[in-house]
Amino acid sequence: MELKRIDNFWHFFATQNQLFLKKKVGSEVRYCFTKNSINLCHTLNPKFLSESRLSMKHMDYELGVEHYASAKRRFGFKLMPENVHQRLFFPKEILKLNSNFSLYVERDRFRNFKVTIEPFHPRNIREIMRAANLVSETLWGFKYFSETIKN
Repeated sequence: MELKRIDNFWHFFATQNQLFLKKKVGSEVRYCFTKNSINLCHTLNPKFLSESRLSMKHMDYELGVEHYASAKRRFGFKLMPENVHQRLFFPKEILKLNSNFSLYVERDRFRNFKVTIEPFHPRNIREIMRAANLVSETLWGFKYFSETIKN
């Protein structure tokens, strides 16, 4: 039932935002969109839904040179101190997602970004829209999904 609901979410976004949905089913299920040369992919393991991630990257993204990782904040666990040199390139507005997700940000030698959020198992449409729009507005300056969705 959970897989059907997630499938309905992505088909809903494809029809409401007039985007082409690429769906690939195998050992992993992958939903991909492309808008303004930015790829958005939701990859999940159908047997274990906690192994799911949402990644957004520029189409010209190559292998990451600079990395930043931030674990999900958990009660009672202290976060490890981070090097200042790794945090210089990081856009701090994206840290709002850190309370709900683990966050991985990479930048290649051409200054293209890739952002990965995990574990990403959305319960409603707004969770998908908030995460995708926050990342795309911060890094690329546009909203990925329209907020004027009619039901």
